[in-house]
Amino acid sequence: MLVTLGTNQSIAAGSTQTFTYSPQSLQRVFLRLEDATGGEALGTAITVQIGSKVVCNGVQAWGLSGITNLTTGHYNNGNDTMLNIDFGSHELTTNENIYVSVYSASVIDAVDCSCIVDEPGLGTPVRYTQYSDTTFTADNALLGLMYASARTVVDEDDGNMETRTAVSSSAPTLISCSSWFKNSTFSDQDADNFGIVFQNSVPLRTSVNYTTTGNTNRILTVEQDSITANEVRQGKNSQRVANAFAGK
Repeated sequence: MLVTLGTNQSIAAGSTQTFTYSPQSLQRVFLRLEDATGGEALGTAITVQIGSKVVCNGVQAWGLSGITNLTTGHYNNGNDTMLNIDFGSHELTTNENIYVSVYSASVIDAVDCSCIVDEPGLGTPVRYTQYSDTTFTADNALLGLMYASARTVVDEDDGNMETRTAVSSSAPTLISCSSWFKNSTFSDQDADNFGIVFQNSVPLRTSVNYTTTGNTNRILTVEQDSITANEVRQGKNSQRVANAFAGK
């Protein structure tokens, strides 16, 4: 179901606005960011926590807009942007809350935050991790997205992007990563500004190492999160309740 965490909340320069809710499970976070004068909405940093667990680690809204374009299509007119952050499905236990925090170095006129929560069943939970290092290893990785923190184009960046897993290795050019993104998006919005580094059909420990003389300096990974026994039990219980109401 859709719930509202906050509407038309302004953010002062150098400040954080935090939205909270207490559901049984979390599936998606929707953010609308408006900056009518400065165009800095996509420069904000998004952190999402479930209790004390961070599932989105201060990721630049710019990177999340690229992820949004791979899942539903991205809307951005320069001063107004929409983000759809798909977390799969996280079960909350022991009275945990969701915390969605938006930090901005500049004034943001309005933030609207809503979520899809309490969908029945046990889905695969995912988390988002932004890396600024040119060499790193991500556990249980499903997808890697490259971009520039300055929000500049990367489709002609010179360099190679080496990725390794236990079953394969690859070293495409960053230009090829950009081509993969352009051929995978739901819209051509900002299509020159991102590249797909890797996409694993199953979660794999993935090492990334790249060099470039271009603009790319961030990699955002989507990683499968762990599931505890308590979360499994809660997910099964919510599915049984849904089946009962459906007469199954």
